[in-house]
Amino acid sequence: MRFYCLAAALFTLHIALAQTATKPSFSTEIYFDFAKHDLRPAADSSLTQVLAFTKGKDNFTIKITAHTDSIGSLANNQALSQRRATAVKDFLVKNGIAAERISFAFFGEKKPATANNSEEGRQRNRRATVEVILTVPMVTIEGIVTDEATGQPLVADVIIRTKEAADSIRTGTDGRFKTTVPSGTVVGIDAFAKCHFMKSEMVKAMPKMAAVALPLKPAKTGAMADIGNLYFVGNQPVLLETSKPELPKILRFMQLNPAMKIEIAGHVNLPNAPPVSESAWEFKLSQDRAKVVYNYLLDNGIATDRISWKGYGNHEMRFPKAILERDQALNRRVEMRVIEGGCE
Repeated sequence: MRFYCLAAALFTLHIALAQTATKPSFSTEIYFDFAKHDLRPAADSSLTQVLAFTKGKDNFTIKITAHTDSIGSLANNQALSQRRATAVKDFLVKNGIAAERISFAFFGEKKPATANNSEEGRQRNRRATVEVILTVPMVTIEGIVTDEATGQPLVADVIIRTKEAADSIRTGTDGRFKTTVPSGTVVGIDAFAKCHFMKSEMVKAMPKMAAVALPLKPAKTGAMADIGNLYFVGNQPVLLETSKPELPKILRFMQLNPAMKIEIAGHVNLPNAPPVSESAWEFKLSQDRAKVVYNYLLDNGIATDRISWKGYGNHEMRFPKAILERDQALNRRVEMRVIEGGCE
């Protein structure tokens, strides 16, 4: 997975260059006898699988590529591979696949799968590959990044994450961004702007969806913000695997604000109980969880004079009498607090 940071007034990210995305979903290989283009009986089984896979679907195309071994002239092998591709196409059309859904290419002996120095190798090269490609409708996601306090648009870097890829868009002075992704895709959107805490949203890409609003909290001296989606193994200072991608976001925040000094503050959930002592294991747990983030930043080049950590036990619970899991989750949190160098 690669990240690209693009700089200009406004960029539109295109995960695909058309209104549909293509996704190879099924492929099989057909083998031929020496110098022949007739389909072997065994080919029926493979091609029947193609027919079964495409049955009831209307969002696919089929690509056929055909090849030969190296025995014979280049011209004859080129013509033989063409006949092989045509034989496969004719079978599919005869069995109900519309001809306009099928494309084919033939390469003769130019693209061998393996060396032609044995009969086994030559047999592997006498082949046609059949690939079924599903087409997925694309939808547009639009959004705007603003200052949470003033509502003014912000120039920001917006990371768009899907299961398959990630890319970055730089918003314009109007704070707006736009991207296209396959319909139904779950998309993570992370926004970063200088002098502001980062923010993340998860959305499902659907036709005619509302614009995604990303208001960013100003990172002034004394301000604090939760580190979102940071979850630990129960009663341990061990991050869940699903939370590890949150750590690079904190690093990016520190890199965007090189003059800023922060405290990493750890808290635990212990409702309906008095504040625990600093010797209690719950207090130590809050310290150790804060140190997880601190150590990550330290290991990734953030200077020690810019970061500190502190545990608060259950002294600063937001819901001291929490019953609901939602409230308890807000009690057991890790925060960033701006100690110095905030943007006023």
